[in-house]
Amino acid sequence: MVRLYRFLNAEFGLRSLVDKRLRVGRIEELNDDFEFIGVATDVRQERIALRHTRRQLSAGNGVLCMSKGWESPLMWAHYGDSHKGMALGFDVPAKLYPAVEYVEKRPSREEMGLDGVDNMSEATMERLIKMKAKGWEYEQEHRAFVGLSDGILLHGTEHFFVDFGPQLVLKEVIVGSRFKTQRSEVMRLVDPRVDVFMARGDFEDFKVVRQQMESMWP
Repeated sequence: MVRLYRFLNAEFGLRSLVDKRLRVGRIEELNDDFEFIGVATDVRQERIALRHTRRQLSAGNGVLCMSKGWESPLMWAHYGDSHKGMALGFDVPAKLYPAVEYVEKRPSREEMGLDGVDNMSEATMERLIKMKAKGWEYEQEHRAFVGLSDGILLHGTEHFFVDFGPQLVLKEVIVGSRFKTQRSEVMRLVDPRVDVFMARGDFEDFKVVRQQMESMWP
């Protein structure tokens, strides 16, 4: 098992604690438009084929994204709602959450060992699934590829979730320095063995650390 973190805004974080589950992201909804189409090609038909493959994957598969750590100010700004949200720490099977490979440039077909993009091998697909541009490296992302089933209709849109359990064990709840909900409201939602605390900016480095003064989060 390995400890990984999921950043959420306050509303969705609290909802996850209430429902004991995490939402799975649809592939076509991910915020990087290069996801799963990272092969460099100037052939229009190949670009169309790559996007078609992504749509097919997205129809039945999603991604559960986690981060290796919780100390990055960028992660709190971008995914923790500018420090108003939270990071949930889970123990998960390491083999199910491989690390993302960050690359300087999109590999060519030749570098990927491809004659074309229509019939990619499973190994090639697996590499594309885990490949992102170097600029995303601050995320320290690990991701699980999840088959979609038993969707739930919410506000007219189908959503998919993974329940907390033996392969998604909640261990930490870390709230941002601007989090508004009281400590007692969070504590009642989790097992007493879960470590619940507030974060703050470090006094010397550009990183986020544990707030040692519990009075700062009444």
